Amino acid sequence: MTLFRALQIATGLFLALVFTITGTDIRAASVDCQADRSGDGLVLYLYYPTVSDSAFPSPMFGEVTSPLAPFDANDLDPALGSTADYRNAITERVRTDYCEFDVRVVQTTSANGTTDPVPTDDNYYVVGIGSDPGNGFFGVCCNSRMARVFAGTFANGAVDGGSFDGLLTPGDGTLDRWANAIAGTTSHEPGHSTILGNPGHDAADPRPGEDARENHIMDTPPAADRIEDRHFSDTSYEALAGALGLYEQTLSNWDFINPNSSAADGLRITVLIDPDADAPEIGSVYDGGLSPWSDAEITAAGTTTFQGDPYDRYTITFTGAQGWNNGDSGEIPAGEEFHVGVGLTENYIVNDVTLLADDAPMQLHPRVVGYTPDGSFNPETGDYHLTLSVPDPENGPMLVSDVRIRHLPRTLSINEMTSTGVMLGVDGRPLMPWQDRDGGDVAVAGAADLAVANLAEERAVDYFREADPDCGMLPDLPPVPDHLFLELPYCEEGPVLGLFPSARVYVEATITDPDATYYDRNTGTMVTGPLSNRIFIQFTGQIPDLNGNGVDDAIDIDTGACSDDNGNGVCDVAEPTRYRYAAKLVCGDQPEAPSDGRLVRGHYATTVNILNVSDAPARIKKFLSLSYPPEEQVQGDVLSIAVDTLEPGHALKTDCADVERRLFPNGFPTPYIEGYIALETAARLDVTGVYSSRDTIAAPACRHPGDHHGCKSGCDDRPQGGCPSAPALSTTLEVVPAREYVIEAQTPIEMCADLTVTDIGQPRVSCPQGAGSCVTELDYELANVGNAASGPFQSRAVLDPTQSVTVGSGVPNLLPGATTTLQISTPPGGNCFDPDCTVSVTADISDRVVECREDNNTAMETTQG
Repeated sequence: MTLFRALQIATGLFLALVFTITGTDIRAASVDCQADRSGDGLVLYLYYPTVSDSAFPSPMFGEVTSPLAPFDANDLDPALGSTADYRNAITERVRTDYCEFDVRVVQTTSANGTTDPVPTDDNYYVVGIGSDPGNGFFGVCCNSRMARVFAGTFANGAVDGGSFDGLLTPGDGTLDRWANAIAGTTSHEPGHSTILGNPGHDAADPRPGEDARENHIMDTPPAADRIEDRHFSDTSYEALAGALGLYEQTLSNWDFINPNSSAADGLRITVLIDPDADAPEIGSVYDGGLSPWSDAEITAAGTTTFQGDPYDRYTITFTGAQGWNNGDSGEIPAGEEFHVGVGLTENYIVNDVTLLADDAPMQLHPRVVGYTPDGSFNPETGDYHLTLSVPDPENGPMLVSDVRIRHLPRTLSINEMTSTGVMLGVDGRPLMPWQDRDGGDVAVAGAADLAVANLAEERAVDYFREADPDCGMLPDLPPVPDHLFLELPYCEEGPVLGLFPSARVYVEATITDPDATYYDRNTGTMVTGPLSNRIFIQFTGQIPDLNGNGVDDAIDIDTGACSDDNGNGVCDVAEPTRYRYAAKLVCGDQPEAPSDGRLVRGHYATTVNILNVSDAPARIKKFLSLSYPPEEQVQGDVLSIAVDTLEPGHALKTDCADVERRLFPNGFPTPYIEGYIALETAARLDVTGVYSSRDTIAAPACRHPGDHHGCKSGCDDRPQGGCPSAPALSTTLEVVPAREYVIEAQTPIEMCADLTVTDIGQPRVSCPQGAGSCVTELDYELANVGNAASGPFQSRAVLDPTQSVTVGSGVPNLLPGATTTLQISTPPGGNCFDPDCTVSVTADISDRVVECREDNNTAMETTQG
């Protein structure tokens, strides 16, 4: 089967234990992966039936997976625990495996809401776990959003001479080992599904420096590794994050100083949340030795307007006084440094920090810079940025400096988000950034942007898989198992994309108030001057969709669904109106007299003056388009000079010396160069070229009245000889406005898929054991006649007898104009010919795909008996 990534990212929530007390959310200091979760992310059902379930779909990868056998500890090793003990231990490990993703893991023993009927959640997946052996298979995927685990295969190997001899055999096995083995397969099989991003087997490969492949869930390792508690690799994590989203959104830590001359015993932070977002919950809280507190609570505090936009307001109050490094429990001495950190389930803007003494606000408080990654792609530049803001601009700008940006494959522990923290994930494993670089300094007077990545750059995980031509055939020489003896070739193909630029972005920066009033512990006095603190921000990557068609822009560009002529990673249709300017450039000496056929003898200079006449900062791309050299009548090189930012009302220049310094540090390639200074920007400019030249020798003397001989005026004005009123060398000066070219923003074209059923093949029925054993096989074809990729969707075939047999199939993606043929096989049952065989096929049964038409998804075909 072909598989693809899920393109829809769910709204993220937080890795957290959250419970509600009288309308106030309070968070325990440590992350609890086992807590019940809410939210609209994926619901992963772990279905342990107590009786055989024939409604479970079949086949999967050609294997009979129905009926789903009961899950019973007596089929495993009953001496280690009850059936409930096994269920709980397996579920606990699966919850840990998916803890950082926006996934709610639900344990159930009921067919109601899993198979008969199927779940009603918008986004779900079911793993059926039986304790039967599966022809050597530990697990198999996928059919109708479901996968199958055969726990009895482990039991079959837990015998003398078996693959799990000495590992799970009675006396050697433990409940932990059994739970690790079964949970590893339970977490593994959905990883072959489009719904979970299809990281697949190859995503188990480790990065340089990462732990071994056999430790990774998407590997199919030997028995000795299956009984260990495995985890997703960095690459698998990125693919899952791109498909599912991350449960926690933004984590923020701060180094603050108490600026007062007396001690503080409380801290309250006010944050602003988009009114369209869900109510925020606290996830993680920093509880290390740099903080006077170990916990926090969040409370709704009405609404407000900030920089012209409405927001819901919440207050975070730090609680749980603890002993710490710099003071007594729950108390911050005058002028002392302290550290706090909190993570919320929604992105937010910090609007105020208030220090408290006996529950009353103190006189002085740390100033802060707010930030949010919401809506943070710049369609002009392709920059992905944090939007910075100052809540109190009347007190002067804040300076952001010493910026360090790291693109992370997993979530960094909140307790390591300090100046001395190390790269450790929430599970304690080392983290290796995909990228580690410095950022630019920013002055924030009202609002400003801090770029952390650019769409023209590669994201952490972005590759394309092509299925082997022999895909679907079991290998002759079996390697390690999804099976006791072989690894299933799942025919995985298509792009595998993580979030942009990575699952997490981690930013550290120094924030300075240039004119703060604070208590200086060294002098014991109040002083005025620069006061700095350090911020630590961790937020999720994003799925760029600037053209708004519901598909990752990288897929649109790669498949030709949109163009990207300037290579900035932004679909051209999403870019704003741009302005281009071209100013002639001539620089250098032409020494040949009187001319070389291109220029007359002389020295030539050009200065291009640029004025920002708009009301917004202009980001200006500058290029040199050479026309000479080359000497031949062929196009010259186009060389990038710089990308400049020009504030409103400000001007800058580009001249010959600047061009030579930036592009030709060893001197011009020819005595002089010609071409154009080309500018491109989204803001209107006034561009003027200033051209000067002078001859390289003095003007000749006058010989006869009325003659000029190169003089500006005739010899009649100065008969004694020489050029009248002229310097020794002749010079010229000319000022020429550059022409403006308007590149209009493209009118967006409605981009939509359009799925239709184009063919239903002849049904083929076999009844090997007579009535009740009939299996119907057929092929049907789906097409996308729209102009956008579909993304993943589910199709369904309903067959006789009496339209009672349903077979679902997953489709990873259909590009515009593409078709796919699906082969289905019904579970054993009645004969489709009753007496005729009617088959109804529907594409996109859950209406997940935005289509140009929604009335052409179903077709029906009847074959006469």
